[in-house]
Amino acid sequence: MANGEPLQSKIGERIAAQFRRLTGPGAIVVVFAILGVCTLLATIGGYVVLGRFRGPLSSNSGDWSNFGAYVGGVAGPFLSLLALLAVAWTVRLQYSLLQRDYERQQADQQTRWLDAIYQDIRELLDAPLASTSGYTTLRAALNGEVRDGIEGAVLNRRISELLKLLTQYCEAVALYRDNVSSFFDARIFADRGARLLDRLKPYLSLLDPAAAITIEFCDMHLRGVRERKRPEALHRSSRV
Repeated sequence: MANGEPLQSKIGERIAAQFRRLTGPGAIVVVFAILGVCTLLATIGGYVVLGRFRGPLSSNSGDWSNFGAYVGGVAGPFLSLLALLAVAWTVRLQYSLLQRDYERQQADQQTRWLDAIYQDIRELLDAPLASTSGYTTLRAALNGEVRDGIEGAVLNRRISELLKLLTQYCEAVALYRDNVSSFFDARIFADRGARLLDRLKPYLSLLDPAAAITIEFCDMHLRGVRERKRPEALHRSSRV
């Protein structure tokens, strides 16, 4: 079942793309043009069939005037209805485009916020950290490259600061998911936060007792979960 979900997702995306192509502005213009031509042809065809027109074309201007009045009286209402529908569709299309533009602006704003917080996290991870063997970084410590020789108080402050920034980042991911349409995927941001959260979990003992609750909420934000019956973030990976 898990292997079938990506295939179903791709099929759904292709169907949606085909539907958008068939209901795009160009397709709608063609449809209304065909309906207008069909209306005129049906009106003229009805005149020929019902009027039993058999002779040559008249040279009398009065006959042509009557014919024009007939076409305008019969086809006019239908063409007016088509024009009204075309205007309504244009308004709907413009609203859809404005909505999509608004969503794109929201996505850009949320993305800038996420990138700004992540930049702060990177600067904290790569800031020099004194150890007995020289200078190292918090990133190296979290990766297990440096295990000893780092002053405990300094490491505790750095990890606490990292948890604060990571909490802001996870909250920003949740806001991105809630305020931006599904067209703009948040998985890349959630995965980035989950990797950092997994690296931070082994250092829970260096944090205050409430850190376990904070990590649980961060995990919920990253996974898009609003409530849980029991804690689970510390017993598994946060990456989906």
